[in-house]
Amino acid sequence: MSDQPPLTPPSPPSPGFEPYQAPVYGDVAPEAPTPAPHPAPPAPYQVAPQYLIHHGVPNHPLATTSLVLGIVGLVGLVLTPLLYITFFAVICSPFAIWLGARARRQIRANPQVHGGEGLATAGFITGIIGVVLGVVAVVLVIAVVAFIIAIFSSASP
Repeated sequence: MSDQPPLTPPSPPSPGFEPYQAPVYGDVAPEAPTPAPHPAPPAPYQVAPQYLIHHGVPNHPLATTSLVLGIVGLVGLVLTPLLYITFFAVICSPFAIWLGARARRQIRANPQVHGGEGLATAGFITGIIGVVLGVVAVVLVIAVVAFIIAIFSSASP
């Protein structure tokens, strides 16, 4: 039938067991054992000294400027068909190349003073991309204008 053992009635409580009873008003609670003293907690809001140490050197300001100019040049070239801001983008990209190269040179000459060679390299590269895209845009504009002039000159009798 069943592999389960037969049910047995619960066992009576052990002799030392006394069910909990709420103390009567006026009764004194038994003394609880005093715990061992713990060391005093540290004062609140203290920062451990290892977090106050700054590791590394600050980024070169020209590196950050080069990256910003490179990004502004790229965004300006992308937005040129919509907002006609090519002149601003054309000016930013060569400065990004110049400042990126200058910052990389200074960082490599004295790495203990300035960091951010990656930022300078990124600014240098975005400047190069901006100049290349600017040259391609100028060539495309000249080609479109030449094509339009060729169409109108051949259409006239």
